[in-house]
Amino acid sequence: MSDPIDIIRAVVRDELRSLRLGELAVVTSVFPHTGDDDGNNHECTVQLREGGLELRKVPIATPHVGMVSPPQVGDLVLLSYVGGDPNRAVVVGRLYSEKINPPVHKEKEWHAFATADGVSSFAIDADESCIVTAGKTVVTVKKDGNIEVKGEADLVIEVKGKLTIKCTDFTVDASGNVDLGKDGAGVITEQSHKCYYTGKALVPSGTVKAKG
Repeated sequence: MSDPIDIIRAVVRDELRSLRLGELAVVTSVFPHTGDDDGNNHECTVQLREGGLELRKVPIATPHVGMVSPPQVGDLVLLSYVGGDPNRAVVVGRLYSEKINPPVHKEKEWHAFATADGVSSFAIDADESCIVTAGKTVVTVKKDGNIEVKGEADLVIEVKGKLTIKCTDFTVDASGNVDLGKDGAGVITEQSHKCYYTGKALVPSGTVKAKG
C-alpha cells in the first residue's frame, strides 16, 4: 500500500472504527438530585441494548437549565458520545418502544404526562386550549377566554389579603346551604333557602337570587 490516498483511507477507516457515534440503551437506575450534599447531577445508569454493556451515572442533557425530567427505569434512551469517546456518553433523548407507547393524541396536539402511565398531565389540544389534569380534576383555559375548573372534591381559595371577584353577572348554583361568613344569622329567602352572613349589612345589587 504505497499510494498516499490508500494510506489515508486506511487510517480514516481505523479511526472511525474506534469512534462511538450513537447507541440505544435502557435505563437501569436513576440518581435524582435530592439535596446539596448527595453528589448527584441529573444522571442515570444505562445498559446498551446491543451488547449489554452497562454505563454508570451517564449525564442527561436538558433542553433548559432549571428544568428537570429524569427518566424512569426501563425507559429507552438515545446515547451520544462527546468526540466519539466511549467514556464520555450523554443521554440526549428518549424514545417510545414496544413497551411504552405515546399518549393518545390527534394531529396538532401537544401532551406532557408526569409519567408514561400517570394521571397528571398538561396538554394543548387542536383548538389551542390549555388543559391541566390531575386525577379527576381538570382545569381548561380556552383560547376564547373561557376558563373551566371541574373536580369531584372541594375547591378552596385561601389568601391572607383581599379577594376581589369582578364580573358582569354572578351565579351561585348550590344544592345545599350558602354560608357567607361563620356563625351568621339565617335569612329566609324565596323558596325557603337559607343564606348565612356576618359583618356589615349586605349592599344589594340589581338582582340577587338564591335558589334552594
